[in-house]
Amino acid sequence: MPLLNIGDAVGLISCSDGLYPDEKKKLRKIIRTLDGIGLDIRVARTIYRTEEAPFSGTPEARAKELMKLFRDPSVEVIFDVSGGDSANQILPFLDYDVIRKSGTLFTGISDLSVINNAIFAQCGLPACHYRIKNLAGSCATDQKAVFLNYFSHPSARTTFNCRWLRGHKMSGTVVGGNIRCFLKLAGTVYFPDTWHRILFLESLGGGPARMASLLAQLDQLGVFSRVSGVLLGTFTEMQSRNRTPAIDQLVLAVTEKYQLPVAKTNQLGHGEDAVPLPIGLPLTLTDPGFVS
Repeated sequence: MPLLNIGDAVGLISCSDGLYPDEKKKLRKIIRTLDGIGLDIRVARTIYRTEEAPFSGTPEARAKELMKLFRDPSVEVIFDVSGGDSANQILPFLDYDVIRKSGTLFTGISDLSVINNAIFAQCGLPACHYRIKNLAGSCATDQKAVFLNYFSHPSARTTFNCRWLRGHKMSGTVVGGNIRCFLKLAGTVYFPDTWHRILFLESLGGGPARMASLLAQLDQLGVFSRVSGVLLGTFTEMQSRNRTPAIDQLVLAVTEKYQLPVAKTNQLGHGEDAVPLPIGLPLTLTDPGFVS
């Protein structure tokens, strides 16, 4: 069943740090693309950062605008256009009963990993790790096809290639996202159960020391002893600067005692060519080159 049909409404919002004023052109391009697909666009009041702060509104105001979209029965998918640091401010002000009953799909990456996982933890609903800004990026034409495949043509859902670092198969419901932002949820009611899950991790910034620290925190939380596998997306700073030890080495080292399956893909993360990944839905990955 398609997630979106022609005539459906979608919402745009900034739940993390607001957009800069010079990003208006990019937002207009996103709106034109969605409109050209045949979608009805609802733009929240909390999009651009205010003059006083990097936020598009107070935590309460951002949460109120998000809940307006969840309460609108015509809105099928909500796309968050923001990123940064402040999305977790709104979590206590969301009405998870309303979100659960709405069935509306929330979509965002990076700092929106906190909302993706909170929705799954609190409502049992999936979210989507995808950057709608890709429709206005350097790969916009290809990304429009990716968007249509994923949201409008379920029989042609986007897949991704991966390289196996350890093991040949993993299966489980996907949790995670941006490693730094996902860990903001540690110790809160918004942190998802990790038992037999596939842990997806990616990052924009940060070198080996920061990644080693964050991976150690995941291990000390008991996450690696519980998950069924680790799926790595892009770690942009580390990969673009060839920082060592590489993320592959760091993850293999911290998970060695558990002998967890680990796979790596460059098609998930902050890249402008990245594809969507459902958070909170089952996934099975197998190595096509492995013969038992």
